[in-house]
Amino acid sequence: MSLPTLAAFRLPVQHTRCTVLDMSRHVTIRLDEEFHERLKARAAALGTTVTALITEVTERELDEDRKNFLSGIEEFADHWSYFQQRFGN
Repeated sequence: MSLPTLAAFRLPVQHTRCTVLDMSRHVTIRLDEEFHERLKARAAALGTTVTALITEVTERELDEDRKNFLSGIEEFADHWSYFQQRFGN
């Protein structure tokens, strides 16, 4: 068969169903213009997107290990004068 004859045949199309187990969800939030501009500027300065920045900050806020670490720092700060007296600068 010549090439023009082959072009007339349609390629078989296989229809499959795709299940995505780790599908992301869309969330809509309302921001005032000034805040949105600041958010876009921060994302651009970090070389990322607004979505990625919001996701990163939210994940960090929900991280229980981070919360435990920060509470430990607060406790340490409360007793800083003792450490300075006991161990020096």
